[in-house]
Amino acid sequence: MQHVKSVALALLLFWPAGAHADDAITVAGHEIVVIGDGIWSATLAVDGVTLHENGLIFLDAQVQDLGGLAVVTGVAGAGGNACNAPPFVLTLPEGGPAEFFGPVDSCANLMPSVEAETLVFASDALPGYPGEVWIWTPGKGFAAGPSRDFVATAGWEDFDSLAEAHPADALAIAPALAALQAGLGPDYPDFAKRISDLGSGDLTPMGYLGRACIKFTCDEDWALLYLDRASQGVFAAWAVAGIAEPRLWPADRELWPEDARAALPAPVVQ
Repeated sequence: MQHVKSVALALLLFWPAGAHADDAITVAGHEIVVIGDGIWSATLAVDGVTLHENGLIFLDAQVQDLGGLAVVTGVAGAGGNACNAPPFVLTLPEGGPAEFFGPVDSCANLMPSVEAETLVFASDALPGYPGEVWIWTPGKGFAAGPSRDFVATAGWEDFDSLAEAHPADALAIAPALAALQAGLGPDYPDFAKRISDLGSGDLTPMGYLGRACIKFTCDEDWALLYLDRASQGVFAAWAVAGIAEPRLWPADRELWPEDARAALPAPVVQ
């Protein structure tokens, strides 16, 4: 079974253990409740005071302790799958009022981690999209951090790990990525953006085949990646909206392995 991965898939987080929407939980002496009507309308309240309203609001399961300050993270957004719900931070000082920070202005799939006494929210770097970073510091709030470039660290010996892998993950094989960057030249960014978005892939009897597309223009902006196991050859195809004929690398279809060539669309008849 293939899986689908996208920078635009909705982020799924879990409510704290044992709690559900409309149930109150207590953290550091503060009562927290998320109230939802089930039709994209939710409210976050602490100690009876509404701090945020949005389509959907989810809290992370773990409470963080930053230098004695209890902190709860979560995500809030309009709902749907057009954009990942961006993160927020809720601080809960003992004896003081709760404070709400965010959500940040981002559609990236940002996951939290603790570094020293700060919270770092980062998304995975993909071939077509640098990893996004937001840093939250007590007393200062959110600030954008430096982006993180995609780095390929695998080799051909890791080929079997591509079973059911998204094609962006296939480009973690460093020689394959280097071949594409050199071969496609100035066209590489167009290919990388398309191959990093909504898509899936899997091993074939002779290699690896992955497909992806830009979500909202999927029929016009797509990419295909094939890696040949025996020859370690790399083959790429991509389409750009407004241009009738897809681009191929190598350009001669006869140079493509048979199972890769079978995945290509028929040539455009002039």
